[in-house]
Amino acid sequence: MAIWAGNQPAKKIANINKELLNLNGELDDRTAKITLAKFLRHNIGFTSQLILGINMEPMQVMHINAMFEKNNCMLIFSRGGGKSTLAGWYCILKCIFEPGTRIVIASANFRTSRRIFEEIVRLLNTEEAQLARSCFDKKPYLRNDKFQWDVNGGYICAIPLSEDTRGMRCDVLILDEVLLLSPQMINDVLAPFLSSPRDAAFRIKVRKLEDELIKNGTLHPNNKMIFENAAQMICLSSASYQFQHLYKMYSDWTDFVERPDLLAMNSKEEERPTYFISQMGWEAIPATILNREFIQSQRASISEDSFQREYGAQFRDGGDGYFSMRKMNECTIPDGEHPHSKVVGDPLKKYILSIDPNYSKSASSDFFAMSVIEIDEEKEEGVLVHGYQRVGADLQDHIKYIYYILTHFHVQLIVADSSNIDTIIDACNESELFKGANKKITYITEWDSTKDGQDQVDMLIKAKKQYSPEMGCMCIRQTPTTEWIMRANSYLQACIDHKKIWFASRASNHPEYMSYMFNLRIPLKLVFPHGSGIIEGDSKEDNRKLSIREFIELQDDIILSTKEQCANIEVTSTSRGHQSFDLPRSARTSTANNKPRKDNYSTLLLGNWGIKCYFELVKTQIQIKREQFIPTLI
Repeated sequence: MAIWAGNQPAKKIANINKELLNLNGELDDRTAKITLAKFLRHNIGFTSQLILGINMEPMQVMHINAMFEKNNCMLIFSRGGGKSTLAGWYCILKCIFEPGTRIVIASANFRTSRRIFEEIVRLLNTEEAQLARSCFDKKPYLRNDKFQWDVNGGYICAIPLSEDTRGMRCDVLILDEVLLLSPQMINDVLAPFLSSPRDAAFRIKVRKLEDELIKNGTLHPNNKMIFENAAQMICLSSASYQFQHLYKMYSDWTDFVERPDLLAMNSKEEERPTYFISQMGWEAIPATILNREFIQSQRASISEDSFQREYGAQFRDGGDGYFSMRKMNECTIPDGEHPHSKVVGDPLKKYILSIDPNYSKSASSDFFAMSVIEIDEEKEEGVLVHGYQRVGADLQDHIKYIYYILTHFHVQLIVADSSNIDTIIDACNESELFKGANKKITYITEWDSTKDGQDQVDMLIKAKKQYSPEMGCMCIRQTPTTEWIMRANSYLQACIDHKKIWFASRASNHPEYMSYMFNLRIPLKLVFPHGSGIIEGDSKEDNRKLSIREFIELQDDIILSTKEQCANIEVTSTSRGHQSFDLPRSARTSTANNKPRKDNYSTLLLGNWGIKCYFELVKTQIQIKREQFIPTLI
């Protein structure tokens, strides 16, 4: 555990409890109320138990107090360490003790930002929180584009990122999963929320009076009132890789804690901003908050590098592993740039679809996974822009999603794992959807990735004669032989090293694209017939209608998950020199529903190979032999 105090100027905090001990006699009603409010505000642990019915750990009390006192707070906690819960408790207490407070909760996707809001609603609806709930006299309103609860002259608001967010103002800005937010989004869109203080009218009035007093010679300019900087930014995240922007932000803040002189005061009206940083791994978090047995089981199922980041709260280098996360990050389109993840393909672009099928309905089985890669024909590169991962779904659900991809992306080639792919292709071709749309998936039967030299040339010529995307979506069945697996992984590694395969930027960080997508009629009921269960554990009992925003955010998550799966791949060699590319042994034997998987890595492997196949087919020339009949006079 590391908590930074640094060399920041110490702020004098009154010892309210000591002052209360010195009170004598009876208090009038107004003084009694003020005294009680002061006592409750400076005894957060007792107050939380009294009005919310929660028993805070001393560590939690300390963090809540720090959030009240500091302008900028960063909590780098282990997964499951309760940082979002702390933020929810703080929102409730802040609105009660400081009327008029405007709180905005933002994240890379709406699902994440509203999680804290939903925790607030859940807590206030408990029987033990009756006293706190009495302060929230209005009901929250929950819309697809905003969750808001007006309280005590202010509000708590959870928002998605869109063009409409630019005009918002608040006093407390909570950024959940700040790692997923781009620096541009934080600095250019979100940070300006804090530019207008809630007492702006009062400040203007005071300044006007002071100017008159200075003009009359009654007040010296140096004696003008200094308004306290009450704006707060609270950043929540697990640790990241050192090459990611969160680590730079963390490093800058630690420098400000140690060297406050690095901060320049913006004006005489504002105090120098203060900072609080808490970095807590799983061993530092009380066992009452974190299930240590679960953490130990996670340690056995994921790589040590991932474990130290996710649960040890340690910033890691990220250069290890066969597929380096550092290099994959360098092959990721920066947020705000194109191409970004897509739910509908660009009509001027061509795409590769890769499929790794799995038909098990067990919740602990592998994913049925797919990847859609956008082709850059000029550079002969590809960009992963769309993904699919389902577990425990019906075959018909997979067929509907394949139909969706083929009708919304200009797919030129399908590359599929040969294991059981015939079943899904036959089912697609016989389905009402495909027959009604006159669509059919056909095979390139002559394809053989093991061919070399002249044999490969002959194979390509035969395959080119069969290749006709206009007549139907062409599919290559790739048999995962040991030789091919070694070649494909080596090729994918080389493409990452030389930046020939890219990962799309987050579409949720493109507000203009989000707004454009809202106006399209995307058949989400066809794609996800069981509602939003795809988002949280794929529960078919969750029949809430899936929103286009959630669909877009899901694509961002799948692309990130694909990179993480690649980073988890370990390479082992047999005595005969054969290489195996798989998850760590402990992860492979896990039977948990949330076990680590590698199926999106497999589809990336197939899709990247598919780009190679596509350009080989396109470049292959077929020479047509023409025989001429020359008449001869006899």
